[in-house]
Amino acid sequence: MSEIHSSPGYSRLIFDKNFDSFSEFLHLFNGGSLKFPDSENKIIAKTPLSPPELIYAAGGLAYDPYTRETIIHSVMNENFDLVNNGVDTGLSPEYNPWNLIMAGSMASGATKTTLSGAAISCGNWDDQTKKTWQALSEKLGTPVYFWEIPRWDSDSEKWAIKFLKAELEQLFQWLQYTTGVKVTSQSLSDAVINGNRIRQQLQEIDELACSPGRPLSALEYYMLHLASTDYFPNPRETHRIYDQIICELRQRVEKATSNTPDEPLRIFMMGDETQQFQLFKMIEDCGGQVVGADFRLALYYKLIPQDGSILDNLAHWIWNMPTNMPTMERIRATIPFIQRQKADAVIINSTIGSRNLPGSERIVRDIIKQEMEIPVLSIETSLPLQDNEKTEYLIRAFIEMNRY
Repeated sequence: MSEIHSSPGYSRLIFDKNFDSFSEFLHLFNGGSLKFPDSENKIIAKTPLSPPELIYAAGGLAYDPYTRETIIHSVMNENFDLVNNGVDTGLSPEYNPWNLIMAGSMASGATKTTLSGAAISCGNWDDQTKKTWQALSEKLGTPVYFWEIPRWDSDSEKWAIKFLKAELEQLFQWLQYTTGVKVTSQSLSDAVINGNRIRQQLQEIDELACSPGRPLSALEYYMLHLASTDYFPNPRETHRIYDQIICELRQRVEKATSNTPDEPLRIFMMGDETQQFQLFKMIEDCGGQVVGADFRLALYYKLIPQDGSILDNLAHWIWNMPTNMPTMERIRATIPFIQRQKADAVIINSTIGSRNLPGSERIVRDIIKQEMEIPVLSIETSLPLQDNEKTEYLIRAFIEMNRY
């Protein structure tokens, strides 16, 4: 039995036992977090919403410790003491738990993670990420490269693309120094082709998730999206497993009956990712069905164009990622995806300590109600198992009020 299956947090979660291909996905996720593959490729850490192609083009292995370290040690192993380790690293206890757990895990050696460096993107979000990696670099002696993404503004496109191309070129020089492999137009193009295959799969998973009959449970849907952050251990292996999952989901959709006595409330999730994995079963038990989410939508909102200058294409694609937009533009860019998933309602999650959407929920609610005329619920979550009863009460009341 793998470590993830024997962990206390795993035993508290309810997975779809008939979802055969998902078990291999869990094995990949667990292995990618705790036992790195035997390879001469250098492991480079990244932030959740930066394209991993940049690292693979330099012959490195992209690794998102926010997602993998946190899920393994906080969600599965329930090692909440890592928050204190994060504070001991030099972080404020007011930081969000994703930063605290990740920093605590890396600094304390909770996993045998040997990073050759970290390529950290700094875009249109708070500065916790930069301060976290500054503290980790000092603690671990790991070289960290920060690269900037200009704030999206339609009037500044020409300047922003020129700036972003220069940032990417300098990043590639640093990656070459760190991995020993030069980034070429061909290696970048190959990395984008492999990444686009996975983007297409994520788009297809979204399409299948909103099919009648609930072919994909909310928790599995959430984890499939979280793990797409770095294609670890490599894009081809991730593509292969997603392909198996999609084949099984297609079979489920074909066998599903179109008429059900009690139609669930179709919910689109927005905002911050949550470590409270029980939230997704909670939504289903209360009569909801998660048909989509924007947590990692910025990674696959569209394919990266493969014709023409690959550097130009990357710069335009990164600049137009919804997460790099101001709140109003970001929500308007997300609304077409909510409509595509045929959502009846939206739930916005804010993580305690985050400065991503907190304070903007009213603007978000107003825009969604104005554009789509569907109800919106705001919730706040933190570490696993905290405030579950309060969250369930809010969700149950919301779904019961809007289901019929």
